[in-house]
Formats: sequence, structure tokens, C-alpha cells
Amino acid sequence: MAKKKSKPNISQEVLERARAELRGNATATAAPKSESESAAAAKAKPIVRGSSLASRRVPSKEELDQQYRYIIRDLRAMLTLAGSLFLFVILMALLVVPRIF
Repeated sequence: MAKKKSKPNISQEVLERARAELRGNATATAAPKSESESAAAAKAKPIVRGSSLASRRVPSKEELDQQYRYIIRDLRAMLTLAGSLFLFVILMALLVVPRIF
């Protein structure tokens, strides 16, 4: 059996960029290692995300209840159908199957 590697599969530059994005610095990048990488980094445009998690509006419970009311109705209908079919199978197993054999 092969030994499990403890190193991540991604480069250090990508890892640092991801950490910077988590901190809120979306345009921060790690220092490039060579001149060709620095030229490529100069040409690359910074990544700008639409909105951060802190600035997103969280809907209230009443709004969610109003928007997803139909889902609750459908789930209740499916639960009722599943329960009735389950009881039907149990009754068939107890009443009908022993008389056949």
C-alpha cells in the first residue's frame, strides 16, 4: 500500500492566492519565481468577484417560507404516499403472502 502524501496537489503560488482571496485581498498574488512568470503575472488581470459573503443579503424565514411553500406541500404529499404504500406492503406481507404458501 502506498504511503499517503501530506503535500497539497497545488502549487504554492495558487495556495497563497487562495489564502489571499479568503482574507479579502482578491488581487494579491504570491511573488513569482522567475522572469517569465513575472511577465505572465504582469499581463494577467486580477480576479474580481461579484460580492463577498459578508455583503450578501440573507433572506428572512418568512421570505423563505413564502418562496418555498410549494416544496413543503410536495414533500408532505410524497411522505403520505410513501407511508401508505409502506403500510400496504406490510399488510400484504402479513395477510396475503402466508395464505399463498
